[in-house]
Amino acid sequence: MTREIEFFFDIGSSYSYLAATQMPALAERTNTPVRWRPFLLGAVFKATGNDLPIRVPAKARWMLVDMQGWASHYKIPFVMPSRFPVLTLRTQRFLAGIERTDATKVSAVALELFHAYWAGDQDPTADSTLEAAATAAGIDHVATIAAIDAQETKDHLRATTDEAVKRGAFGAPTMFVGDVMFWGNDRIPLLEQHLAR
Repeated sequence: MTREIEFFFDIGSSYSYLAATQMPALAERTNTPVRWRPFLLGAVFKATGNDLPIRVPAKARWMLVDMQGWASHYKIPFVMPSRFPVLTLRTQRFLAGIERTDATKVSAVALELFHAYWAGDQDPTADSTLEAAATAAGIDHVATIAAIDAQETKDHLRATTDEAVKRGAFGAPTMFVGDVMFWGNDRIPLLEQHLAR
């Protein structure tokens, strides 16, 4: 079986954004494909008894500084969105629908959506944002948006989220190489070290 990095993410997660920007270069450096797996972070939190870090004021203040520091380190744009936190159910279903029909397009669409939200302060749930991301990736946005409400899409997102929790996920981003889990943007060096073995 070919080794791969499974990248479980949610567009509403700032640390998923940070990590997502590093996935293409990581895949190239390690010669390891990345399988982008949209899941629903809110459902992960509920299933694991976790909560939004921003609900703890001291942690929320620290996180903003931390996110700005990582963005500067990665040399990527970052703005704290005016719509944070945002309910990403619609966005994640949009991505799950794409994963169901053409998984090779998920990364391109996700990167567009991450940039729109975390660098452009755009609403990641709005049709206009979803359309722009799909169009940039060469996908038929009409069919993809229509698939958001399809039962198969809902079931797919639920199954992916349940799978991640079953495998040990409790936050985002969560990455797996086989059964070995890495949680958080700051674990990317450990993930790369693991791949070098």
